[in-house]
Amino acid sequence: MKKILVIFIAIFSVSHAFGQSSVDGYKYVIVPKKFDFLRSEDQYQVNALTKFLFEKYNFTAVYADEMSAEIQSNTCLGLRADVKNESNLFTTKLKVELTNCRGELVFASEIGSSKEKDYKGAYHEALRKAFKSIEMLNYSYDASKSIVASQNPVVSVPAKATNPEPVAEHKTPPSSAPAVQQAAKATGEVLYAQPIEYGYQLVDQTPKIVFVLQNTSVENVFIIKDKNGMLTLKDGKWIAEYYENGERVLQELEIRF
Repeated sequence: MKKILVIFIAIFSVSHAFGQSSVDGYKYVIVPKKFDFLRSEDQYQVNALTKFLFEKYNFTAVYADEMSAEIQSNTCLGLRADVKNESNLFTTKLKVELTNCRGELVFASEIGSSKEKDYKGAYHEALRKAFKSIEMLNYSYDASKSIVASQNPVVSVPAKATNPEPVAEHKTPPSSAPAVQQAAKATGEVLYAQPIEYGYQLVDQTPKIVFVLQNTSVENVFIIKDKNGMLTLKDGKWIAEYYENGERVLQELEIRF
């Protein structure tokens, strides 16, 4: 029995260290104003409490519609928070998940539960219990653990280009303007959004499917399927950010829904 207990503690320590290492590489946590299981923005103050608890445990938390210029120019700096409702008839159960810009699940908390009958009280108690496992991460931002490869230049690739120029021929402009603004000038093709089961597909005038978008819990933010990237609405412009051949690509897309 003692041997089994030692093995369990060792496994827990390794998994805990892995979770901490993964989360420490992200500078921000992006919290939506509404979770899928709620009927309205910040219903029962669940979203506000989520943001507060992340800040309590040393994270820099921001709302999805209040992201800084730094996050908008590189969404991979942040983790997207989501709260999953796994309640049953008698017990309120909530779990917190953190997903990166590639749509990969980086961390999932233990399930917090509550027997409270009042919705607000139950959600708050369950959420605070779920955050106990986040507290145990002892989060501290470490840029050296980030998935963002700072040495890679931002490359602009037109949506219809089949043979883009070699990366070496693209030089970082001397301007101090954000990278998004620099990349936005390269594309002009109109793409048309066609609804599909889990999001949209973007087609050109051929019509050819250029991107497949998957819905997220954050408004105006989509995962770009098979591209390890995201599509985000920033200052009224749709910006696609993804990785191609090891390089981070930013595109401004003109989309008609």
